Amino acid sequence: MSWLTYIHAHHGQPLARHDVVATPVSTREVAAIMQLASRLGVPVTPVGGASGVQGAANATCGGILLDLGAMNKVRRLDRKSLTCVVEPGMNVKAFEAQLNAEGLSFTHYPASAEWASIGGCVGARGSGVLSTKYGTIQDHVLSAELVLPGGGVVQLPAVPRHGVGPELTQLFVGSEGTLGVITAVTVRLRHLPARREFAAFRFESLAQGIEAGRRIMTTGARPAVMRLYDRDAAVHSLDRAVQAGLDNVTMVLMLDGDHPALVEAEAGVCRDLCLEQGGRDIGAQVGQRWWDQRYVFYHPPHAPQLPQIWCTMDAVADFAHIEGLYDAVTKAMREAVDPVWGLTLKTHLSHWYDWGSMIYPRFGIPKGPDDLDQALELHDAIVRAATLAALEAGGVMNDHHGVGLRLAPYMEQQFGAEGLALLRSIKRAIDPGRILCPGKLGL
Repeated sequence: MSWLTYIHAHHGQPLARHDVVATPVSTREVAAIMQLASRLGVPVTPVGGASGVQGAANATCGGILLDLGAMNKVRRLDRKSLTCVVEPGMNVKAFEAQLNAEGLSFTHYPASAEWASIGGCVGARGSGVLSTKYGTIQDHVLSAELVLPGGGVVQLPAVPRHGVGPELTQLFVGSEGTLGVITAVTVRLRHLPARREFAAFRFESLAQGIEAGRRIMTTGARPAVMRLYDRDAAVHSLDRAVQAGLDNVTMVLMLDGDHPALVEAEAGVCRDLCLEQGGRDIGAQVGQRWWDQRYVFYHPPHAPQLPQIWCTMDAVADFAHIEGLYDAVTKAMREAVDPVWGLTLKTHLSHWYDWGSMIYPRFGIPKGPDDLDQALELHDAIVRAATLAALEAGGVMNDHHGVGLRLAPYMEQQFGAEGLALLRSIKRAIDPGRILCPGKLGL
């Protein structure tokens, strides 16, 4: 679902240039495919739901597109430990529905849940709207079964809290298919919450909202959702869904849990901290409407379409740098192109940690150039400006969408020459034939 994929296909120059598609139904078949590819020196690109926005699922070097969509089963559900072994092709929305029927939840609700696969979430180190409380996908994954480039099958330790050497599972989380093919993951589950509480607050400035969020996170409160919209995002994006007449910076909160009294108490703490920072309570209905309407943004008429140019940049930083990150990145994006193109920019902070947060600036150009190279140049200028500004401001260039094709050129700026050399040495050791996703992640 990357604009890069759409625009190239529109011009008859698809980024995905695979020669064949292989659709395995078992780990044994994946291993056989990798053995063959390794022997012949043929590139392999694993793909799940293809919902990524960075272009990572494109088989840019040809070879085999390894479609894991048929590996979509729940292998084992452990109700006592609240864990589940699930295959990578399982659709996130379908997985959640299956668990909900058992009174359980995956608690990983990405905006792309309707299309995304479990394997894709793991590969891109994805996040979901409940991450502030339940963590990103890396916090959900306890273990993995994977096939190495030569066809060897590895079952990693059953749980991540162990003293038997390095945590190898996390090496493959976020590796975007460059190190191995994940054929199953053990994930943690939760019971469906007994109670949800919603809230929303208006702030006079983004700085006030950030400070409220910082105090919430650093004092131990854990809302499941905490989304802080700058004025443009509140007025031109959020309000289209909630229709509440929003006119300034707005924070939406949702708290949930198994114990209603604790949920109510935590909601009270969050409310007090927001009011202390100048927030004005604008009612739980705004938060409830956002929750009910949160997926409308990804369908017509809200979702962008060609000939528009669009992209989301999601940079992350600690609390000491987050406000400066917002200022630097949004300024750089606005100044990256001639105003004649009518660039729009709507930014919110939607994933929070006890050490910091991330900014989520979405840009759009109503109509891009008709020429492919000119359209790419315009798009790339905005991405370049945002990425370099994020790094210069003390941030990390991506929080949860992955690197893909869009950010691969900036991996050396992110890691430094020695850091990228370290990543490349890991790639060479695991995949000496450069079979898996050659060139991806700057490797």
